[in-house]
Amino acid sequence: MPPGPRESQSRFPALKYRNFRLFWTGGILTNNGRWIRMVVSSWVMFALTKSAAWVGVSAFAGSIPMLLMNPFSGWASDNWNRRKILLVANGIQAVTAIVMALAWSSGLKSPWPWLGLIAAGGFINGVRLPVWQAFVAECVPRSALPNAIALNSTQFNAARATGPAVGGLIIGTLGPGWALLVVAILHLPIAVGLLLIDTDQLVSGQSSEKKPGRILEGYKGAIRYVLDAPGIRTAILAVSFISAFAMPLTQQIVVFAEDVFKVSPFWFGILSSAQGIGGIAVAPVVAIMAGRGVRSRIQLGSLVGYGAAIVLFALAPKFWVGFLALLLIGGVHLVSATNLNSVVQLQVDDEVRGSVMALYLMGVLGIMPFANLLMGTLISILGPRPVGAAAGLLLAVGGVFLYTTGRLFHLDDD
Repeated sequence: MPPGPRESQSRFPALKYRNFRLFWTGGILTNNGRWIRMVVSSWVMFALTKSAAWVGVSAFAGSIPMLLMNPFSGWASDNWNRRKILLVANGIQAVTAIVMALAWSSGLKSPWPWLGLIAAGGFINGVRLPVWQAFVAECVPRSALPNAIALNSTQFNAARATGPAVGGLIIGTLGPGWALLVVAILHLPIAVGLLLIDTDQLVSGQSSEKKPGRILEGYKGAIRYVLDAPGIRTAILAVSFISAFAMPLTQQIVVFAEDVFKVSPFWFGILSSAQGIGGIAVAPVVAIMAGRGVRSRIQLGSLVGYGAAIVLFALAPKFWVGFLALLLIGGVHLVSATNLNSVVQLQVDDEVRGSVMALYLMGVLGIMPFANLLMGTLISILGPRPVGAAAGLLLAVGGVFLYTTGRLFHLDDD
């Protein structure tokens, strides 16, 4: 699949390729459902328990299965057909959304079965997310890969903007059961896109040799590979800081909405969508500038800016100040995510791409479940404002630490 003759002049060269267009368009629509599901899960848990700690527990239940699936998902991504894995995982996620809708309509009020349903979705996401990231590289040639990575991050953030707002609107008008049915329906677009993809035009670095029974051996090999790749290692460390200090706070937006700003479910949805809107606002610049700029400086600015925006959100005196702070968080998150993802995708060898992408996601999955529990507990004891402000300060300090110790400069390696 050679590059198009005018690819270098195009602002979005990845969109010249039909397979990527199908995957990208389906992803925008289907990932709206993913964000609606997250909003519903947080809202239901808080509605049943009125506890920030339980919201943290539900986030833990959704993320710890992804951690457990990490060795398998990387191995499967490198040894099985990624397109087929995504089709199967997508279908199972649609079924779990239907089961959750039926659970709500039947009056299931205990939080424990809901934790089980949330965990089931976490197991599937544990397989789906690393495979999704690796499959992007199959849809375009290497020359268009930085732009494809940027556009993939953009579609996630586009869904992050509209999904929570739609979820909040449906919860506030029709209830969470209907919102979950919408989630199930929204799994159709990516299924159609994957089925329409021309498999002959896919660019795959996967080995045709299957290696059953060697999952842990492959995982250890991927760990050794990352330890010998300072740029990838630094990218994982940077995303770990974000996972520890930033992402758990965004799981607690429902607590800020109900206990701090005291707004309705609809406005909770609007508040939850602010990060995605901020991401969309900077997305055109990020997509056009993909592959340009000094990655170490971009990451330093992202981490310090991320931390400052979190402090602003935590201390926001009014709803709209909090909304603006979340806009900033969404913007710097997209810059950071695209920058770090590009580092990993461009520095990794094709034959271990899936396993290394799984390890990169381990930077999120390995810490976030426990950070969710800790932050939920601390918020229940100390309140959301001081805990959120402390988390933002720690993230900014972490960025300065990575820069002053020289670790961030490895992001600039070819």
